[in-house]
Amino acid sequence: MLRHRLTVTSFVMIIGNKENIETLTRYIDMFFSGDSKAPHFIIVAWPKHIGKTSIATDILKQRMGNYFVTDMLHIKDFSEQLEKRHTLRIEYKPTSEIAKILVKDNNYQDIGVREINRRLQQSAIGKHKVTFIENIERMTTEAANAFLKTCEEPLPKRLIIATTSNHTQLLETILSRALTIKFNELSNHELLERMNSKNMFSTSDELKQLVCNMAMGKPWIAQRMYDLTQEDEELQKTLIDLIHDLSTGKNIFKAHDALKKIYKYGILDAFLDGRIAYCINNNLQEKWEKRLATKRLMRTNINIENLLLYWLLKK
Repeated sequence: MLRHRLTVTSFVMIIGNKENIETLTRYIDMFFSGDSKAPHFIIVAWPKHIGKTSIATDILKQRMGNYFVTDMLHIKDFSEQLEKRHTLRIEYKPTSEIAKILVKDNNYQDIGVREINRRLQQSAIGKHKVTFIENIERMTTEAANAFLKTCEEPLPKRLIIATTSNHTQLLETILSRALTIKFNELSNHELLERMNSKNMFSTSDELKQLVCNMAMGKPWIAQRMYDLTQEDEELQKTLIDLIHDLSTGKNIFKAHDALKKIYKYGILDAFLDGRIAYCINNNLQEKWEKRLATKRLMRTNINIENLLLYWLLKK
């Protein structure tokens, strides 16, 4: 009998993907119990911001205990912080820009695949050694080829877990060596159920529904929105007032200031997704087309203040 059991309170996101979480837990437990049939390389796939990393690391923390800090090598993806692809290379040659961000804000030292391979060869302080790689699709082809032998023939009591939001970008040779578990986005009902279980936005059903639309089945985005409203007491009121202003077409300049504020927090793109979803669900074709056009223009060099005014003023 396996020593660890799945509990509802153990994970950041137990609502939705329950069967996939149970499958991942079962394979991890097989590894820690010494089962010869246990996979030594697992890829948790699809899509971004559904909690794959949180789920896997929570399971590993329970199994590894105090050895989680010493025997778990976590290869993080800082693409969002760097605002560009944080490529996983065969070797890492630090630049002042990347080193400053990774070390100052996250106390993290970047390493390449050769260093990952070397660390996997070192003995564990406990009984097991685990490497966790976020978004393995960011490996260069050279790095992936250097990783093949390690993931195909790891030393005993070594486990490699990787996440990916786009498995089609992985080399077939990498995919063929891994057991892949595919997670899905939550339904609107599942995400609302999760938000209710954590008492998120309990004072405003209107804001809760907006955030649910913004998250589009991705609990991490909902959690990020909630955390921001806890850090900034005015943000929740800003969002509620913005919804009303956009619905009535009044207070355009107030709405403009509100949009600039949520842009500063990095949630404007998600807000647009939420408004597009709302317009589609309510058959407001002209409005969702205008919001979609605004989102496309965000990828150009247009000044953000001018772009937001375009959105608010365009009939």
